[in-house]
Amino acid sequence: MTKISGYTDLLRLTPMGTQADQRPAQPVAEVPDAKPVKADQVQISDAARRLNAEQNDAFDPERVAELRQRVLSGAYNTLDVVDQVARRILSRGDL
Repeated sequence: MTKISGYTDLLRLTPMGTQADQRPAQPVAEVPDAKPVKADQVQISDAARRLNAEQNDAFDPERVAELRQRVLSGAYNTLDVVDQVARRILSRGDL
């Protein structure tokens, strides 16, 4: 067995045939009533609320439906569209 200086193995099992050290039980400390946990809070400025309202106004469900239909019909599956998208990606440096 390796001995480490200043270390006591409190969980060591007593070998068979030997008497275990008898120690008095230590009282268990009661846990005081738990305090409620503070919740995170978010504060949204008036400017952010205005910006959000403006962006929601820009969302046009009819336009979205029209674009969705065009995508599903294959209107953008042409080499011209692929070329335009590739050029825009390269010019913006997104790649």
